[in-house]
Amino acid sequence: MAVVGIAVVGVVISGSLEPAASELIGDLTGVVGAVAAAAAFAWTGWCQSGAERRWRWLMVVALAWFAAAHALWTWYRGIDPWAFPNAANALYLGLPFFAFFAVLSMAREDRGKVEEHDVVPPHAVVVLDGLIIVGSLVALSWKLTVNAVRHADGVRVDRLLVVTSYTLADLILIVVAILFAIALYGMLRLPMIWLVLGLLAIGLSDAVYVYTISSSLTAPLAADVGYMVGPMLFLLAALAPNRQFPRMAPRTPLLFLPYVPFAAVCGFTLFTTLTTGDPHVGEVYALIAVVALVVLRQVLTLRQLSAARRQLAYQATHDPLTGASNRNLLLFQLDKALARDRLPRRLGLLYADLDHFKQINDVLGHEAGDAVLCTVAARLNARIRPTDTLARMGGDEFVILLDPAPDDPCEFGRRIQSAFDEPVFVCGSPCVVSASLGYVGLNDHDSPDRALARADEAMYQAKAAGRHGIRINL
Repeated sequence: MAVVGIAVVGVVISGSLEPAASELIGDLTGVVGAVAAAAAFAWTGWCQSGAERRWRWLMVVALAWFAAAHALWTWYRGIDPWAFPNAANALYLGLPFFAFFAVLSMAREDRGKVEEHDVVPPHAVVVLDGLIIVGSLVALSWKLTVNAVRHADGVRVDRLLVVTSYTLADLILIVVAILFAIALYGMLRLPMIWLVLGLLAIGLSDAVYVYTISSSLTAPLAADVGYMVGPMLFLLAALAPNRQFPRMAPRTPLLFLPYVPFAAVCGFTLFTTLTTGDPHVGEVYALIAVVALVVLRQVLTLRQLSAARRQLAYQATHDPLTGASNRNLLLFQLDKALARDRLPRRLGLLYADLDHFKQINDVLGHEAGDAVLCTVAARLNARIRPTDTLARMGGDEFVILLDPAPDDPCEFGRRIQSAFDEPVFVCGSPCVVSASLGYVGLNDHDSPDRALARADEAMYQAKAAGRHGIRINL
């Protein structure tokens, strides 16, 4: 296939044939290549499932649009080249449109394979980064795109804008695809490489046509090379093994990649303003659009950072198994309550330790023990007040900070004991649990560590008295 493709390209650009014949061979090569690539994607997609099938069938639709558009282009160029553009040429936009969703589907599948501890930016941030880069590049090349429409003599504006839209759409898709691969820290597959190369080839041919049309020049034979090579590269993307390259370490400089062209746009606008005294309206509008994208990107990033901070704070202060507070949060709440409280102290501390919990782990397994702990924690949490704090100290020990202390500690202890009266069902089988409780009222000499030590001592007194009881020390 490579040999045939190189031979056809060589024949087209060599000039050995008549220009019309070379153009016809190049156009037919692009149509046949697109149909072959679409068939390859359909066949490989049929053999896959899930997201892998989805992105391949999206490429089938994208290439079908491209093949139809290129076939019409071949027809019109053969009979009346100036009939372009027309409504049928809008089919060309189907390639970048559906290919974008194919790349997005591929990235979502790869995102699911990223390890939990890896930090991956949201898809919206990656897309915005691509738009910022492309918008900055468009603003920098304003004279090549929109200004060319205003100053070109004898150039049909609609003809130039249609070709420019293809180029911009391909450029956006290429940048976004590369950013997805970078953002996923090495999730770059061989199909993605061939896909980007194919889009790049077609985008280069589009750029050549933009330049020649805006300059009122005749496109060279080499302008069609991208339309010939691009579908062949898509065919390779369909047939390439789905192998991923080794994972790269995340690199902080990549986070600043979108701001490099943005800074260039700001500097260019400032330079033109200082030199001319009157900035071009189009350049100002382009800069405003890019600034809006940057602001939106920062808002999304700040939301992500805020959510990550909340998640880290929760993980640092809560038990990962039961969701109860951990020892650190309990000590913090206890220290704050002791510092805030005034005489007489109205704080209580209850220490609970499950009886014979080791036997549950030994007989039923650790998964059953985890299920018992989660059920007990949920029951205890349902029996305390919103102002109280339930914490798991580790293993099978729980502590409840009572703020304020109950008027009747005995009645409160019985309410807590009721959480252990009902059996816990593990894998459909009942499991009887009990607990020894120790309650202490806090005084003005207590520190957080001393208060826990007193409550722990009261709990062991209850356990020594026969278990499944409560010891109250006021």
